[in-house]
Amino acid sequence: MSTAQPPQARSSCASALARTALALYPAAWRARYGDEVRALLDDSGADLRTIAGLAWQAMPAWVWPVRHLYDRPARMRSSLATVLVAWTALAGLALVFAQLTQAQGLTPAGHPIVAWSYWVFDAAVLVSVLAMAAGGLPLWLLMMRRARREHRLRDMAYLLSPVVVPVVYLTAVLVTVRLVRHADGVGPWWFLAFIVLGFAAAAVFAAGPGLALRRLRPRGPAVTVAASAAAVAAVTMGLAGAASIVAAVGLYLWAPQYAGYHQGWPLGLYLPMVVLAGAAAAVSAARGIRAIRPAAA
Repeated sequence: MSTAQPPQARSSCASALARTALALYPAAWRARYGDEVRALLDDSGADLRTIAGLAWQAMPAWVWPVRHLYDRPARMRSSLATVLVAWTALAGLALVFAQLTQAQGLTPAGHPIVAWSYWVFDAAVLVSVLAMAAGGLPLWLLMMRRARREHRLRDMAYLLSPVVVPVVYLTAVLVTVRLVRHADGVGPWWFLAFIVLGFAAAAVFAAGPGLALRRLRPRGPAVTVAASAAAVAAVTMGLAGAASIVAAVGLYLWAPQYAGYHQGWPLGLYLPMVVLAGAAAAVSAARGIRAIRPAAA
């Protein structure tokens, strides 16, 4: 008995996947090119490989947007949204690194490079968090006041996500730890579950302000200050990521007796994630700074 889908069902599925792939692109890009791409896909009968390629190209559209689609404030807002996502990913990776290294007291004797990397990591993370808070708070307050004044409840919810999401996540983690904790801790599987849930929460954390930026379209000095602070936050968090890589490599070389530091696959996952997130943050921050300069001149 055949279980193959009819052509209409396959076409409907491909169309839904194509719409999902297009939804990954910036709004300005979709407004300019969305109809053309949809028409091309309809005419050519796009397969999964074409749709996957379309989805993959969404990342460069965010990191290197087409200039003629954006004015300077729009370029700064786009840069802010991308930096926030990349910075949040780096911050999440930094928390995982700190929990698995510094929190466990892993400092091999006779190898000060690891200790120095910890110091650079701590200082860079602190500066990055302060820069993000100092530069982002005025813009956040500006958007919140406008959303309240215009009774835009959805935008208020987006803006409150950086406040609500961490509280909900930490509450869930604390309650779960109390329920499942034993003499040796929570165990590796629960720790992995907390990491996955944490990155999901981080995605919501970063998506809320990004959506509010796109919908409210703020302008003025608050956007300029936030773009400048985002550049500082991106550079310093990237420095923290580099320091964490140096420390992690040192632990693999000089402390293989510690749990987990005799297998190469965790480092093989961690290193490219830090590099990719750091590169995205740096490129987007540079784009925001370039958008500031003509306005300042």
